[in-house]
Amino acid sequence: MSNGPTVLIEQANSRYTMYAVVEQDERTAYFYLYPAELQSKKYRMRACWLRNLQPGPAQRDSVAMANGDAPMLEAQYCNHPEGKEPLQAALISIVWMPEEDGAAVLYDGEILGVIPGWSLYAEDPAAYAADCIGADGNAIVFPLGAPGKNEQHARVAEAIRFRQTWEDTETPQWPVIQQQFISAYEKQFGEIKQYFAIDNNQWPPMALGKFEKDNIVYFLTMGVSIRSMPWVSYLYNETAPAYRRMELALAVSKDDYTEEEIMKMAEGISAIADIPWRHISWLGEGHTVGSSKLPAPFESLVLSAALYTGESIDMPEMYGDKVNLFWVSPVTLSEREYAHQKANGGYELLEKMIQEDITHIVKKRDAIV
Repeated sequence: MSNGPTVLIEQANSRYTMYAVVEQDERTAYFYLYPAELQSKKYRMRACWLRNLQPGPAQRDSVAMANGDAPMLEAQYCNHPEGKEPLQAALISIVWMPEEDGAAVLYDGEILGVIPGWSLYAEDPAAYAADCIGADGNAIVFPLGAPGKNEQHARVAEAIRFRQTWEDTETPQWPVIQQQFISAYEKQFGEIKQYFAIDNNQWPPMALGKFEKDNIVYFLTMGVSIRSMPWVSYLYNETAPAYRRMELALAVSKDDYTEEEIMKMAEGISAIADIPWRHISWLGEGHTVGSSKLPAPFESLVLSAALYTGESIDMPEMYGDKVNLFWVSPVTLSEREYAHQKANGGYELLEKMIQEDITHIVKKRDAIV
């Protein structure tokens, strides 16, 4: 009888939505990604075999699976058919992908296993292990292979570099990024009037700048685009770099709303800035988000770059990617329900809004549906 596996490392991502765990018993070592309890209805655990500690079986290890134990990998698919020495906890580290929905296990600095973020959303989960050299149609794990042969090597190297640049206190990243955004916004809306940190002292730094021009108050975020959003690489594949980063903006007419109402709406923006990472989701054109900070009759916000009618804003790139600027526009309950009636209904709501001459500038209005 086995005493059950020993946990060698357990580490949460920065928002505690996922936990990375490496476990080992006397037969085998595994890497798991577990969704936190709040996420567990939406997402399932993902597993990655790392190594056999005993001679591998000739056939699929169905006995272990029937007993609820982690299966060994067939000998023919291992670079160590006779088994390998147990992993030492002290040599193990975890690196989270920038989206924080996938992670890799490093052993003495070398990649041992990877569970890519998109595996969380796919019907057939996938994981890659350095000690795996082959797979069949029912594979529980795939070979990680050589650096040039599998993009996971580049993704993990990129994630490590990304983390290191933010840990480097000699050359802080944030002042540079902050200034790029402030300059881009000031060019369009004049000098920044106020600056609010909206990151709750969590990494990454995020802020909201307040600007005023022609009796309109503008709020624009900066720093949200430091992280790429979850889901996007799975949905968009090769074109993902065009959709995975965003900042948010709000423009409110001072003729229509009081200073107090305007500040409350701005609070609404800062509350949604972290949603993709707190909920393992993403935000894009036509998406709606509930908000309690809006004046009646509004109860939600719709995100759109298409509503913007001003002069184009030259947004900085972030890590080589385009940054999308989504203007948030308040919508009523009936409008939100209209948007949710069918797939991509948010686009249809935006089309209706544009036909009714509703722009990015928030003014008092009646429901249009």
